[in-house]
Amino acid sequence: MRRFLCVPNSFLLVIAFVTLLSGCAGLSHQYRASTEGMSVSYTVNKEQFINPKAKVFISSSDERLDKEIFGDGAKPSAGTRALGFVFFGVYYAPALLFDQPTLKDQQDPIRIFKTATSERLSKNGITVTNDNDVLVVDLLVRQFKLDFSFGKWIGEVGYVARVKKNGEIVCQNEIYEKATAFNFYCFGSGEKAINEAFGKAIDRLDINSCFSKLQK
Repeated sequence: MRRFLCVPNSFLLVIAFVTLLSGCAGLSHQYRASTEGMSVSYTVNKEQFINPKAKVFISSSDERLDKEIFGDGAKPSAGTRALGFVFFGVYYAPALLFDQPTLKDQQDPIRIFKTATSERLSKNGITVTNDNDVLVVDLLVRQFKLDFSFGKWIGEVGYVARVKKNGEIVCQNEIYEKATAFNFYCFGSGEKAINEAFGKAIDRLDINSCFSKLQK
């Protein structure tokens, strides 16, 4: 005997309402990212770090071989856009309305690594200072790229983190993260991909492993 699952109408209304709100938020996100530029941000998670018993100075430098932030797929020609529309329909359609993505307020793609790492440490109890005659965390940015291919945005972030004491490297992490997002909300989806990759890359730095070596 077959059994049928009956779903209350009120539950269906809640689902429809949440879906509607999500769609409106996505369209608002798309409009802002397309007109004002993409914004790269970082959300600090609560963590418990080993106390390095020293103030920390953080620096970031650009070691990218390719200085372009946006790949060729993210800034296609009109012909490529039209071809994408033929294959992907509405998932590509919003990209026909705009030229190419930009970062909001000309954000420095290198400085944001220092800013995010500083926030991660300082909001979790580590003293971050501008005096470089202390424990130093060097962030060597190797990759910061957003591309678009086959209906998906692809964010890639890579860097080398070195912790130095008295000029000597006591710890080194090589970090790479990649995230993708389907093109539901045009540049808004692109912003989501690069932010997800960036956030995961910042969190991948194993602070406790590095600081534990200072205790020996």
